[in-house]
Amino acid sequence: MSNFKEAPALKKMPRLGAAPQQPQPSTIGDVAASGASGLVRGSVELGMLPATIKRLGDRGAEYVVNQGDEFVRSIFGLPPMSDEWRAKVQKAKDESWGAKMDNAIYSGQDAVRGVMDENLYAPQTTPGKYAETVGEFVPGAVLGGGNLLTNVVKYGAVPGLASEAAGQATEGTKLEPYARLVGALLGSGIVPAGERLITPLPVSAERQQMNQTLRNEGIELTGGQASGSTTLRNAESDLGGAAAKKFSEMQGDQHTRAALSRAGISADRATPEVMHQALTRIGDDLDALAANNSLIPDPQFANDIATARRDYNSRVGEGARAPVVEDSIIDIARLVNGGQRGETYKATRSRLEEEQAKNWHNREISEALSAIRNAMDDAMERSIATQDPNSLNAWQEAKRQYRNFLDLEKAVAAAGEDAPKGIISPSHLQSATRPQSPRAFAQEDGDFTALAKAGKEVLKPLSSSGGSPVRSFIQKGIPALVSAGAGGKLAGGHGAILGAIAGGAVPYAAGRILLSPPVRAYLQNQLIQPTRLTSPRVAALAQALLSQQAAQGQQQPTR
Repeated sequence: MSNFKEAPALKKMPRLGAAPQQPQPSTIGDVAASGASGLVRGSVELGMLPATIKRLGDRGAEYVVNQGDEFVRSIFGLPPMSDEWRAKVQKAKDESWGAKMDNAIYSGQDAVRGVMDENLYAPQTTPGKYAETVGEFVPGAVLGGGNLLTNVVKYGAVPGLASEAAGQATEGTKLEPYARLVGALLGSGIVPAGERLITPLPVSAERQQMNQTLRNEGIELTGGQASGSTTLRNAESDLGGAAAKKFSEMQGDQHTRAALSRAGISADRATPEVMHQALTRIGDDLDALAANNSLIPDPQFANDIATARRDYNSRVGEGARAPVVEDSIIDIARLVNGGQRGETYKATRSRLEEEQAKNWHNREISEALSAIRNAMDDAMERSIATQDPNSLNAWQEAKRQYRNFLDLEKAVAAAGEDAPKGIISPSHLQSATRPQSPRAFAQEDGDFTALAKAGKEVLKPLSSSGGSPVRSFIQKGIPALVSAGAGGKLAGGHGAILGAIAGGAVPYAAGRILLSPPVRAYLQNQLIQPTRLTSPRVAALAQALLSQQAAQGQQQPTR
């Protein structure tokens, strides 16, 4: 039952007291008169908006209470509330002071609507009906700042036309009021409910780019990771259990494969065997290309060597300088003067790498030897460009793979005890690549930059604390709820046991559903982007919708 007086169904019933049926008016005249009628009705409804909101809120609360009562009774196996008892409850409500005050307000509102029904022009044509509905939307649309014409079109005409079109399509059915509501929402383009139904988790353009970077690398994402929602990510972990752990392991392999590909390595794990084989292959490629060419010393080579020496000396005092740096430079000078063939270059470069490995703990020495080696590599590249241009691309690729291999070695080593597993995590990859070239990292022009940034931001672990609300609800809420429901409905003494088993199965199934490819694809889609909502415009649309719905006199279904 309801304590609300039924309002006239404006869109369904002929208006009482209207003038006798006249000859069919011209379409233009009907549209003009109907539009003016709609403007008046919309303006009056705007003034009655507080009462309309209160009225619909009461109806919604009553519906929720009734449905909740039935649900609780069904769980405990109790019979539905009798009509007699329901009537007593309703009578007690109607006799309260608050209900009497509300009824007086609602009666006054109905009286005002009745006066409008009797005196305002009623549309005679279909275009007139559209004009009237648009007119009802316009008063609220013109409120607030911004461009007046834009507001009238975007928040008055468009949603009004869409609402009437939906109403015409469902006229005379129970769906009409709901269709008018949905039509206006979709027509406005600002409705979160409609948008979220298609795109539930919209993200920024920057995050979309990072997500796409990872997908292009063959790395699969969960809805929580792609959206950045901590709550959803925790739910995926807590509900997924073993499936979430397996998914995380798969992501680790996918990210590792993507990182290794920068060094020409095709593998899911950077195990010692994989890394050793890769280093041997890359070294053989460089040696084979260098063996057929001679390093031609040029002014750039001399400047690079001099710069490496000067940078080292500026950071280390004369008494603390390691002889290996100066000795390496002297050896290179002697070899260059004697004509550095490919084999000589190979031997010299190998000695530099050995010395660098020995002094890895000393940053100044390691960086100085690395600068000297890079100067040699750059000089050899220029020499190959002159002597054997056809081999230049192969040399550049081999050198790029070698440079990336050194970064990968650092990333693997950073894993500590887990290094033998060969998993390269986003955080370890970022820490290994950032120091070597901070400028490249900032400008996003390094081989690892985009992958490291996206991985660090998006690939958050699928884990949460044991005290999370999600975990608590899974462990206690779902089993208890399902157990109680099954216990009340199943015959015999096994209902609670079967209910508990069912309760344990619910989160198991839910976790796998969340991590299934179709659901992950749905949660990650970005077909509709969020629209920036401005409160005056939203209020205008809401006013028109609420007024229409209240005037229709449609109530939530009750049983």
